[in-house]
Amino acid sequence: MTAPARTLHAVPGTWQATDPVLAALRAARARRDQADRDIRILLAYARELTTPRPYRLADLADATGMSISGVRTAYAHHDIAAARRILCDRTAGEQP
Repeated sequence: MTAPARTLHAVPGTWQATDPVLAALRAARARRDQADRDIRILLAYARELTTPRPYRLADLADATGMSISGVRTAYAHHDIAAARRILCDRTAGEQP
């Protein structure tokens, strides 16, 4: 850098909104965040709502690329509630 940092000016924000690389990164982040939410809900379902017994931690860890302890702590009560809502919506839609 030839200019001292104190003389540099901020770049106007308008170009950032239309920059294709930044837009692609934002879209990829949104997809990643949605995938993370989906995984947490699926884990909650697999561990808390399946019958007659929950899926094994080792199998879920292998499927997600997580450790067993990571699977155990990956989801919270709101993820269980979301999985339960999805199940209720599905079963309500199947009734005549």
